[in-house]
Amino acid sequence: MIFSPQVHIVFNCQEKGRITEPLLENSPHKIYYFTAYIKKTKQKDKYLEYMEENIQTIQNRIPAIKIVRKTVDYVDYIEIIQQISKIVKDERAENSNATIYINISSGSKITAIASIEAAKIWGLEHYYVYSDKYNQYDEGPVHTGKFYIERPVTFPTQRPRKDHIQTLKLIESMIQRKYENKILPKSELNGESKFIYFKNLIEKLEFEGIIGLESNNKDSKKRKSALYMKAKDFLDPLEKELHYITISKDKRNRKVRLTHEGENLIKIFRYLD
Repeated sequence: MIFSPQVHIVFNCQEKGRITEPLLENSPHKIYYFTAYIKKTKQKDKYLEYMEENIQTIQNRIPAIKIVRKTVDYVDYIEIIQQISKIVKDERAENSNATIYINISSGSKITAIASIEAAKIWGLEHYYVYSDKYNQYDEGPVHTGKFYIERPVTFPTQRPRKDHIQTLKLIESMIQRKYENKILPKSELNGESKFIYFKNLIEKLEFEGIIGLESNNKDSKKRKSALYMKAKDFLDPLEKELHYITISKDKRNRKVRLTHEGENLIKIFRYLD
């Protein structure tokens, strides 16, 4: 392929030109067209007729285009950004040169926030569309007339360190393996959230190459102590600064748990680090 594929992500709403104009001007290879479903209230997308008309308009002008229809919860930030990351992973696996654009002017305010964050984290392009006629209280699309496309400048997002993400995923997988189809003693459960032991995590971190010692100490006790301090220094920011994990204060058999923030971060980076 001479030209890199152009992929667009759009979110359905009460709009026509605000969604179709950028696509007709740029003739992308593929579109991911999201519609809304709000899980908490069980509300379905009220503007499906706009989606059908928009898709028909696009297909009439760009017959070779591939359109993938998807549904996402318009008020669930985690689900939205996770869905975007899945698209990025799949498209870049197919062609690493793919350019991925997101329309941040359609959908909801939460889809816009999540889209901007996703764009900054994974190096995507985002654009905002507005018009010279705004008809908020009229029937039909809100924006009509002449359309303008802006690419707003945003400040960089400080994304989590890759080894931190890998560690959280490692803790999650260790917890899943520990509790999967196993009967554990009440003394270990005691109605508390699921955990793994700190000593087991240290061993796994070293095995996975996330932490390690520069030199092999022949004294096993000294080596164990040095590895413990290395792990503690590495995990301290995850607990005390970022609040992604908690580590119990037990003198023996310290327990490591994922916090709600840590679980959410794993969801965001489920498909891409």
